[in-house]
Amino acid sequence: MRNLLNNIHAFIFDPINKPLPFSKHEFDAVYSHMFFSMRFTWEELKFMFQEIRRILKHDGFNFFSVRNHNDKSYGHGTKMDNDIYDIKGLQIRFFTKQDVKALVKEGFEILDMKEIYDETLTLYLVSTRSRKT
Repeated sequence: MRNLLNNIHAFIFDPINKPLPFSKHEFDAVYSHMFFSMRFTWEELKFMFQEIRRILKHDGFNFFSVRNHNDKSYGHGTKMDNDIYDIKGLQIRFFTKQDVKALVKEGFEILDMKEIYDETLTLYLVSTRSRKT
């Protein structure tokens, strides 16, 4: 286990409208848990997905989760923008299935999209594979 930990390198970077600091086709997989549910514009989200596609190897995997419209917090708080609500100081984007499909349509195929529930939130868990464009 110690050898595995020696190979982990953490990076901090600004993902908004700036290329990810990685080479083309560098990774086999990317994983993001609720990151895209933050307050990003649709254009920023599309840019980030283009960047993920760029750094993934051909047939690489992009796994992510997002809050969805069935979440019990959807529509509560102060509406900030389309599908974005400020709930106790946290600005959250909520996705429909169509939103997810639109976000990944260029460069990815959806392998699986399932809805999961727990006591506080409802998510789409999405598995995609990069494809040649």
